[in-house]
Amino acid sequence: MEGVVDLSLEPERKRKAGVLLAATELYVARDRHDTAEQRIFSELFRQLLPDAPVQHRRMIASLLADYAHTPADCLSLLAADADADVAARALSSAGPLAETDLMTGAARGAETVRRAIAGRSAMPAGVAQVLLRHADAETLKVLLARPDCPLDDEAFAILAARPQVLAALAPELASRRALPAPLLFALFLDLDPAGRMEAIAAAEARALGELARKGDPRVLNAAFKPAVLKSLVDAALSGGVAVFAAHLAYTLALSGDTAARLVDDTGGEALVVALRALGTGDSESGRILVRLLGQSVPLDRLRQLISLHDRITPRAAMLLVEGLRAGIPASVVRPASGIASPFGGIAHADRREVGAPRQTGSGTNPLATGRRDVG
Repeated sequence: MEGVVDLSLEPERKRKAGVLLAATELYVARDRHDTAEQRIFSELFRQLLPDAPVQHRRMIASLLADYAHTPADCLSLLAADADADVAARALSSAGPLAETDLMTGAARGAETVRRAIAGRSAMPAGVAQVLLRHADAETLKVLLARPDCPLDDEAFAILAARPQVLAALAPELASRRALPAPLLFALFLDLDPAGRMEAIAAAEARALGELARKGDPRVLNAAFKPAVLKSLVDAALSGGVAVFAAHLAYTLALSGDTAARLVDDTGGEALVVALRALGTGDSESGRILVRLLGQSVPLDRLRQLISLHDRITPRAAMLLVEGLRAGIPASVVRPASGIASPFGGIAHADRREVGAPRQTGSGTNPLATGRRDVG
């Protein structure tokens, strides 16, 4: 009440600007209001809000967001405020807001506004879809943790159109067993160690499924030419990281960026998968792991990676490589069958040797010339 009394002592312009804040303080001071009082406050609010300074609007939004009986039209005006802080405070309230207000804020508002919407008590499906299309990864972590926002095929289809956001969400989605196998494979480099183990398990299941359907044990094997493997091993042991990455990209038909990420990955699982897909021997793979990772990972970790190399079948590793090569599909569903291999059911035995002339339209992206080169 002290602030209300002081209004009479202020200059006219400042007095007019402070009327709405004073009226709001009075309004929330009472537990309930009848219909006439709500109508009067709403009309006063509509007329005075445009002239209220931003500091007052923020205070007003905080007061009304915490009040149980705020008129819906007042919240709607605050939710559409040009100041993101005002809008976010209004949208974080439990009060009634039209779905159109929420959708507008989710589509056009600042990220603080979207985060407030994602944390509301109720989440209409249409609003969730708008957030999936526009919110950043941190906001979507709030949204996807909600029990009323299921991770269905439509949600994944929307996220598939935003590969950078989907990659940032990959560890959380994998921990919830929410990623279908194609996305587990495509996002392998973005997963944490637990998610990578899930992806490997999914690839092994698909490889066994192929074996059961075809009845040919060769489906689990790799069959690259010895000369191809020798060139790769030599590149890894003496040619430097960039040279090895270039050979790896060429042999496995990966993009240069993907091969660079794979070789630079400090976890080591991706490199193990690539070596297993190629079918390099245990001794060669061990030497390559030591050469490329020996200075960045402890000895115990190297032993774990060598053990992982022993457990993965070449076909499962190739399925993971194929997923990395394909990238995030434009439309994601949960298929019953595995990802089709461009090499056929078995890793192709006739892939040309590294250094052979490139064929027109190979689609392999060269590595950036600025990559580091070791030894």
